[in-house]
Amino acid sequence: MKKHTPGTPPGAGAGRYPIRAVSKLTGVSIDTLRAWERRHAVVTPTRDDRGRLYSDADVDRLRLLHAALSHGYSIGRLAPLTNDELRRLPGEPGGASAETASEPSRTGIDTAALAAALQSYDASAIDREMARLAAVLRPLELLRDALMPTLVQVGADWHRRRANTAQEHLMSSTVRSILGAFLRVYSRPNLPVRLLFATPAGDRHEIGTLGAALLAASSGLGVAYLGPDLPSGDLIESVRGARAQVLVLGLTRVSASKAVERELRAIVRGLPADVELWVGGRGAGHYASLLSRRGRTFGDYTVYQEALVHLGGQIG
Repeated sequence: MKKHTPGTPPGAGAGRYPIRAVSKLTGVSIDTLRAWERRHAVVTPTRDDRGRLYSDADVDRLRLLHAALSHGYSIGRLAPLTNDELRRLPGEPGGASAETASEPSRTGIDTAALAAALQSYDASAIDREMARLAAVLRPLELLRDALMPTLVQVGADWHRRRANTAQEHLMSSTVRSILGAFLRVYSRPNLPVRLLFATPAGDRHEIGTLGAALLAASSGLGVAYLGPDLPSGDLIESVRGARAQVLVLGLTRVSASKAVERELRAIVRGLPADVELWVGGRGAGHYASLLSRRGRTFGDYTVYQEALVHLGGQIG
């Protein structure tokens, strides 16, 4: 029987993550995980013929421990504490929010060179800097910690008139180009399509969805990326033709739209019962009541990456 650990309710979840995936999700190395379990019993994973399997509760606890260590606490002091006690530690970022505490720690990514290249309209320099970041970051980190924050900042600067339309278009087109290139690099031939990606009719912003397709491909899953602004009938026909297991939609409009709602209702009605519907993006929250009856919504790439692991993906 699995041993109870502080802050983990009995029966808090079946083991589902292998140790390599847990290391990627939490930022704790495999050797450190094994040492923590052996010496401090911080979590006690289940086992099967493939080895250790960790639950969602195990992953949450390991993230809390990793975050607390970054503030100078020792594992010997942290191990006996409950999750609530870990969140209340002085200096622990989870003290204000359990949601924040469950996030892996972030490493600051210097994007100053990107900003400088954009100011001088140097497309070649932007390409070089993005290629450099892609060489040193995993796909999730590249998206979550570098490319998307940069796009958000450029958009904010455009609204404040600190950047012009040409600069915003230059950065968007360059990011779209590099994500498309990496999607082609990571896509593997002869894999059955498991996830199909698009945005519904009326939503023309594709970069976030393209990034989601890249993450799935880099996880070793078969993907088909269809692009933006597709009518519901075409999407349903494509899902059936590809025999996909999951339809992933990006919704980016910051306000609700009756037209998009009609498209989503048609997708919910027409999607085969054995196909999952996943939806992400800034606009997903506007349709939560509609989507919750049929699918899942994702607030960020980290949670989405965990869902890919559940589907059988391996984090690269």
